[in-house]
Amino acid sequence: MLQPKADIFLNRLRENYQYIQSKVGTAKVMAVVKADAYGHGIVEISNLLVDEGIHGFCVALVSEVQELIQANNQNPILHLGQISFLELDVYEAGQVRCTINSINDLKKLEEHARKNNVIFKSHLKVDTGMGRMGIPYEDLEEVVEEISHCNNIIIEGVYSHFSTAEEKDIDYRDWQLERFKKVIATIKENLPEVEFFHIANSAAVLTCEEAYFNMVRPGLSIYGVSPLKVKHESLQPVMQMKAPVALIKQFLKGSAVGYNRQYVTDKNERILILQAGYADGIPREFSSDGKVEINGNLYPIIGKVSMDLIAVRCEEKTIKHGHEAVLWGSDNLRLEFLSKKYEKIPYEFLTGISKRVKRNYVNE
Repeated sequence: MLQPKADIFLNRLRENYQYIQSKVGTAKVMAVVKADAYGHGIVEISNLLVDEGIHGFCVALVSEVQELIQANNQNPILHLGQISFLELDVYEAGQVRCTINSINDLKKLEEHARKNNVIFKSHLKVDTGMGRMGIPYEDLEEVVEEISHCNNIIIEGVYSHFSTAEEKDIDYRDWQLERFKKVIATIKENLPEVEFFHIANSAAVLTCEEAYFNMVRPGLSIYGVSPLKVKHESLQPVMQMKAPVALIKQFLKGSAVGYNRQYVTDKNERILILQAGYADGIPREFSSDGKVEINGNLYPIIGKVSMDLIAVRCEEKTIKHGHEAVLWGSDNLRLEFLSKKYEKIPYEFLTGISKRVKRNYVNE
């Protein structure tokens, strides 16, 4: 049965992780595996990284925490999102850490813990300038005072998140970094038992050694894609998105191909119909503008990307039914280049891949 496929190269994942760990030295690595490990498969990716000796994982949803637990993951799991007070039992698992984003979180968590005689391990998030989750920077002392009255909450770590770490202008990044250093100083003075401090995402891991502290949270870079809009020589794409040739047709001059006659042949042409479309996560921006790679050569996408199919102009007679076309993940079609060309971010390509795309795990 022909269907689009994402080849996941596990050897490249290992190499990317090893590079990142060597770069950050003794800092613990918490790989971000939310959104099904950025479309790569959370269970398969986390299992391999555990074998490689990674410290732990970060996720966004309680359902993702549960998925890792059900996969028998014993490594630390940090839930980056808002505490789910309807599912507090999930945080009682020894490897799970919740994130405290407000004084209200502290109070409700401590109340539940006292009533049920349980201990929660947590990380405190401080908003140093991202402007989303986390306690306001200005409220840190008040929150620290509240923590001192909590007997059933262990603050294992304190963290923040960069807003502009991937930008060339580093002024705002460095402003946030200085704020976070002040946060660390306050925490060390008042809560000396706190073990971990972390703010570095993939962009900071690649560009800002000063932000490593003793824990980092790489996401995109683990999967071999740089957030800096240029490829990184030490990172290799873990995923190749592929579509099989479903049909080969000869079109006469003046024939329309696909919806709304966006492409009309100006001569007799040989057209490949690929089994993939926007229902699989292929951006519609590729319509009459993208390219695919087959056997190392690039061929143009013509007409509109439809829900299930893509048309490609190709006169190469050696390409047959069932041959696979790469849409991204090769040296010629790196996501760093495609995201820049189409004014998207690499995350959109990876996380947009639908469930009907088969994940094929490969060891080269």
